[in-house]
Amino acid sequence: MTWKIFTLSIVWFIVSLFWIVFCSVQDKEWWIGQGEIKNICDLMSYIENDDIRDVGVFYSLPIFFPAIYVIIIKRKRDWFVCLTTLLISGYWLWQFFLRYQFCL
Repeated sequence: MTWKIFTLSIVWFIVSLFWIVFCSVQDKEWWIGQGEIKNICDLMSYIENDDIRDVGVFYSLPIFFPAIYVIIIKRKRDWFVCLTTLLISGYWLWQFFLRYQFCL
């Protein structure tokens, strides 16, 4: 692993985390912890149909383009790039889908 791959992976990871948070935050998520809204499940049941996750998923998909380019097109299967891709994918899944699955 070269220092270029390491540096670019770290920068890509940080930028991706900020972009995922920006695209996945709910409009009134700042209400959590105030009054009777204790978590994301209470927030989703309290507000009207104001779910914008489908738009956020669409706008956040380009963060995977560097991984597709490096792993599939360039065929560089460096362990650090694969680990970074796995971490970003897991966080993306959590922010957009998994944190809402436990709201019954």
